[in-house]
Amino acid sequence: MNTNAHRTYRLSVNDWLALEQFYMRWSDQPDWPSESRAREAWDRLVQTWQVGAWLGDAAVAVAMDGSRPVGFAAVTLAMDEPTHGRAMEVGTFVAPTHRGTDVNRELKRWSAREAARLGAQWLAACIPVANVRACRAFVKLFPNAMAYETPHHSDVPWRDYLKRRAFAAGEPVRLYIVRLDGDSHPT
Repeated sequence: MNTNAHRTYRLSVNDWLALEQFYMRWSDQPDWPSESRAREAWDRLVQTWQVGAWLGDAAVAVAMDGSRPVGFAAVTLAMDEPTHGRAMEVGTFVAPTHRGTDVNRELKRWSAREAARLGAQWLAACIPVANVRACRAFVKLFPNAMAYETPHHSDVPWRDYLKRRAFAAGEPVRLYIVRLDGDSHPT
C-alpha cells in the first residue's frame, strides 16, 4: 500500500535546482520522454523553459515531498494566433514512487491556473497514444477535453499543431484541448 496517497505537495515554481535533481534521479526510467533523456537534450529543453519563464510565456512547477522533488509540470506556449487564440501546452512527469498519490492532479491543476495567468484561452496536452495511463489521467481531471489523434484527424482546427507534435514525438499522439474558463478547469 502506498502511504503517500492523497497528500498535498508543495509546488516550487521555476526551481531549476529541484528540476535538475529530479532529472538526475528519474531520467533513466523507461517511460521518461526519449527526446529529453540525453543530457544535452535535457539541458536545451530546460534552457528553453528558462527563457520562456523570463519572457513570460512558460513556467515549470516541481512537486516537492519534503525536500525531495517527486514530479514536475512544464507549461509552455503552444500557439498564439488570431484564429484560435493563445494556447499553452502542459507536460508532466511523476516519479514512479509517487504515482497514484495526487501529484499529477496537483500539477495539472496548477498548469491550468498558470496557463490562464499567462493569458491562455486553451490548455493543450500531447500524450503518446500508447501511454494509456497518462491519457486516462488527463481525461479524468479534464472530462470536457476535446481529443484529436494522429493520423485520424486531418481536418480539425488544431491539425497543424497536432502534426508538428506528432512529428516531434516520433509516434502517434493524442492532442487534448481544454478551454480555460471558469467551468472547464479544476480549481
